[in-house]
Amino acid sequence: MNIFIGEGVIFDSLCPEEIEIGNHVHLTMNCIILTHNLDTSSPNMKWEKGHVTIGDNTFIGAGTIICNTVNIGKNVIVGAGSVVTKDIPDGEIWAGNPAHFIKNRK
Repeated sequence: MNIFIGEGVIFDSLCPEEIEIGNHVHLTMNCIILTHNLDTSSPNMKWEKGHVTIGDNTFIGAGTIICNTVNIGKNVIVGAGSVVTKDIPDGEIWAGNPAHFIKNRK
């Protein structure tokens, strides 16, 4: 499996079973992976559960926050301090808040 999990990485405690991590993934320090969010459209503001998938050979930069229900593809790089709010296709580099496409990996 060969996964690197850096110091201070936080996995959502509400639904940790909804996190799926591939082979040869690097989660560097202080990353946060969330698998739930607050449904603010509901009058009772209920929690919604989601699923996070991180594909093989992916690097997640320090301090990145991954929000619920996203699919991060294989061979992806996410820049440090990014906030991932939508799916990232295979072989791309993304960064920013919110994270956006930077370029394809060669």
